[in-house]
Amino acid sequence: MTTQFANSVHDFQIAYAIQGEGPALLLVHGFNNERTMWQEYGWIAQLQDAFTVITMDLRGCGESTASHQPDHYTLAAHLADVEAVLDACGVEEYFYWGWSFGATIGTHLAVQSDRLQRAVIAGTYFGPIFDAWHDDNLEIAYIAKAKREGRLAELGLVEGKRQFAEAMDLDLFWARRYGAEQWPAVEPAALRCPTLVYTGSNDGRVVEVLREQQAKIEAAGQRLHIFDGFDHMQLVSERATVTPLVTAFFHAAGDQR
Repeated sequence: MTTQFANSVHDFQIAYAIQGEGPALLLVHGFNNERTMWQEYGWIAQLQDAFTVITMDLRGCGESTASHQPDHYTLAAHLADVEAVLDACGVEEYFYWGWSFGATIGTHLAVQSDRLQRAVIAGTYFGPIFDAWHDDNLEIAYIAKAKREGRLAELGLVEGKRQFAEAMDLDLFWARRYGAEQWPAVEPAALRCPTLVYTGSNDGRVVEVLREQQAKIEAAGQRLHIFDGFDHMQLVSERATVTPLVTAFFHAAGDQR
């Protein structure tokens, strides 16, 4: 896929790719991923005959511009990036499918975007999410400072955490997380377009909270589906099982016109 770039707020360049024919479908990855995940799991080939498939790297990810300033990772900035990519693609109306962090962005788009026709939300829940990151963000900031000062070994981190700290740009990781910590919550009743929420029975806290929220989701006229045995990653990796649910939901838009 040929990488293209859309200019967005803070003069960020947002990387995206577009291919296929049909209604526009924007796919958005998780917090620590890139747009290439959709290709690696076979989704581009799966969807491109029925949809104009658009994938994008979130700001701070992949080939998109990154910054160590938390105020560059506001909700408004992320939503502006989506609008910039859609404008660059010449898209007026679109479907959306987000996984994990991308799914959370999708819940906000389903409230705020006049162009969004249908949203698939995989692996997230409603209500407060990122404020729970506060204590972890303080620890990340502390480790990042030690790394900058060459004192990482002095912290005595367990092996897995040490390897992660060595491999990651911790200042970027912290900035993105701290920026998200300020995001407001979304409730199901606020959704303005048909929305399919799905998770798996092994999706940890996500499925626990969604079970508690199921009545609210259904009262809002939306749908919750729980795949038996699926964990967080399998929500996108198990393409053969997920495809019928998702594509039927998007194709139903044509039946209503």
